[in-house]
Amino acid sequence: MFLEPINFSAMYREHKATTDFKGKTSSDWDEKSADMAASVINSPYVDDFISRMNITGDEVVLDIGCGPGTLAIPLAKRVKEVIAIDFSAQMLEELKAYAAREGVTNIKTYHIGWDDDWSSLPLADIVVASRSIEVSDVDTALAKMSAHARRGCYLTYKVGGSFVDMNILDYIGKKVKTKPDYWYIPIILYSHGYLPRVDYIETGRGSVRSANEEDFVESLIWSVHSLDEEQQFKAREYYREVIIGQNRPPRAVNWAFIGWETSI
Repeated sequence: MFLEPINFSAMYREHKATTDFKGKTSSDWDEKSADMAASVINSPYVDDFISRMNITGDEVVLDIGCGPGTLAIPLAKRVKEVIAIDFSAQMLEELKAYAAREGVTNIKTYHIGWDDDWSSLPLADIVVASRSIEVSDVDTALAKMSAHARRGCYLTYKVGGSFVDMNILDYIGKKVKTKPDYWYIPIILYSHGYLPRVDYIETGRGSVRSANEEDFVESLIWSVHSLDEEQQFKAREYYREVIIGQNRPPRAVNWAFIGWETSI
């Protein structure tokens, strides 16, 4: 593929280990579950994701990192069955509540995550990972997805290496080491003999909330883990002068949509 062999799997692991955007724990997501359920359900992103999937209606779909049912519930209305897994127990409770409200009964849930043993999981026709593949070893995660999919897989992964608009970070003086960008994934898949297709979904909004000043600062801290007093002061200044004063909300987030056929 290249003049000299490059171990992109190892490169990803090294990059992921050094990034300032560390993965959240199950407890972090437990605390975030109610807020997330309210903010992501029925978003245009869901329609964009599903419209890019090749489904006929008779499939069993495995949804990895299903969260509060953002994708699982709409998919369950379109396919035979959804197997939904998440390492956050509270996210699964939010999903069950959402399913009950929608009258959806064809979802099975499992309280497991990327790093757990998947031997208890049945095979599916299609495996999806929507904005959930924040793992230390992406090669292993992709292999687990492929091994459980009879027909194919779909995932989305952040474009650009940062969950926060870099203009904001520059303004407040927060230096960060970006996360691995999406291009690792198609290269690794190709190295294993798959022919991945890549498309893009724009959410229309930034990943940092900006409903009000406090919301903006809290969302920044959630994303980058910590801000000192000076950085919080600058963040408030940015909110007042740029987001409100210039009517410039945080940049919209772009997600790479990556799909590949498995044919088990």
